Amino acid sequence: MKKLSLLLAIPLLFSSCASIINSKYQKVSIIANEGTVVNVNGNLSKGKVKMKDGFYYLRRDGEPKQVEISKEGFKTQYFALMQNEKSKIVYASWAIGIFSLLIPPALDHGYRAFNYNKRYDLRGMISLPKKNEDIKEIKLNNFSVDLEANDFKINTSYSYKNFLKGKVNTYTAADEDEFSKGIKVKNTIFSESLNELLIEEGYIDTTGNVFKENYMQNLLIDATLSECTINIPYVLPFSYSSGGAVSTDITIEWTALDYYKTPIYTNKTKISSGEFAFYNSTTRNESVRLAIKDAIENSFYLFMNDNEVQKILKDKTQQLTEASLEELVIPKPSKYVSNIAEAVSSSVTVKFEGGHGSGFFISENGYLITNYHVVSGEKELTIILNDESEYKAEVVRFSKINDLALLKVDTKGLIPLKISSNKDIELATEIYAIGTPTVEELSQTISKGIISGIRKTDKNTKIIQTDASINAGNSGGAIVTKEGLVLGVVSSKLSGFGIEGVAFGIPAYEILEKLKISFKEKNTNKLDNKE
Repeated sequence: MKKLSLLLAIPLLFSSCASIINSKYQKVSIIANEGTVVNVNGNLSKGKVKMKDGFYYLRRDGEPKQVEISKEGFKTQYFALMQNEKSKIVYASWAIGIFSLLIPPALDHGYRAFNYNKRYDLRGMISLPKKNEDIKEIKLNNFSVDLEANDFKINTSYSYKNFLKGKVNTYTAADEDEFSKGIKVKNTIFSESLNELLIEEGYIDTTGNVFKENYMQNLLIDATLSECTINIPYVLPFSYSSGGAVSTDITIEWTALDYYKTPIYTNKTKISSGEFAFYNSTTRNESVRLAIKDAIENSFYLFMNDNEVQKILKDKTQQLTEASLEELVIPKPSKYVSNIAEAVSSSVTVKFEGGHGSGFFISENGYLITNYHVVSGEKELTIILNDESEYKAEVVRFSKINDLALLKVDTKGLIPLKISSNKDIELATEIYAIGTPTVEELSQTISKGIISGIRKTDKNTKIIQTDASINAGNSGGAIVTKEGLVLGVVSSKLSGFGIEGVAFGIPAYEILEKLKISFKEKNTNKLDNKE
């Protein structure tokens, strides 16, 4: 027995006796922003942390202490306070730590040779820009993961001191056969969690207003996670079971999209999460999840505070651009369609790579109308007529705000549809919707219905509601009377479980007004002008 006691005592002869002198608790100061709420280990619970005279007393027990710092209007910050090794007494501490495992009453004696930092400066909080009427609403459209095998890493260190020095063991997804080709997910749960955050901050309208979404008021965001490193340092070399902390370093490419899902700004951010304490393998896995979520939110806050994003959120230049459009004069037709059959012949399919929409001619020399969302983006457009002839189309002008576009094809001798200028559209008027629903083979399909409502939109304009059958591909098609008079342009429909027969169109009088189009007799000097 004497030999065992001597053996355990030998390391003490070559080190400080601090492991015996140090108290159970260490006095530390935590500095945070004014007005914040500092929560340490669940408000100083379980005797792990005490507070006196503005200082925190952290127990030297080898376990990390979790800190949450919160403030109204700011993102909560997370930190893990961990003990560091003192190199001169590490061997003595190791010996006493092993011995303490055999004698439960002395369990924490082996940790007393290890200190926390004396001072933690945890200032620095971030917030989202305040939402007001001048700032667009935002929605996460898609959050994907595109990680090459070597871009997903796990750094572990069985000593917090070594971790701070960069001494880590690194593993990558390439080390596992299952992930040797990387990790790719088209959409993730983080779209939902970030949208919940946007709802809390007032960036997403939850009133269910059908007519609130439009180009001037809405912005979409796509995100792609392209790099992820998970850091897992344990507290002390001999205390794997005591736990440690998890943090993550990530790279995300954020893309702002306009209402029509056209990319308008991209920014790549590299940022870290806070630190999340864990005490065993079960809580470690949960801490990994929390760290990734926190890093994504930190990256999102950084993106939202980007100067260019702030400009986009407040951008009203499209109003000025469309208001400054010069009048476009086109030849007044000598004849218009006079029945549904002729209206079908003057309706078209607007084809582009990956999809199609509908449209209709308004002049004898190839001017036609469709929705802007049909032609938005860099698209090569092909116009397919009722006789199956095809023409390349040019976008002459458009209104993003009102979802209208004027196209031109090189042809003549057409019989166009006449656009109604009547602003008093009567309810229950019998109408026909002409377009190419779902697939191209169904070109110039006719569906019958009535004007079932005239609705006001959030931008103080009106929109036609109809019960005529409308499907994908009908967008941009004409809503006409039996005489072929255009009352509106198909724009959208409500979809969802239990919803049928609710579609919408842009009133016909908006076409000429918003696109600044006028018709002149053929002897005008301004025939066939273009922008």
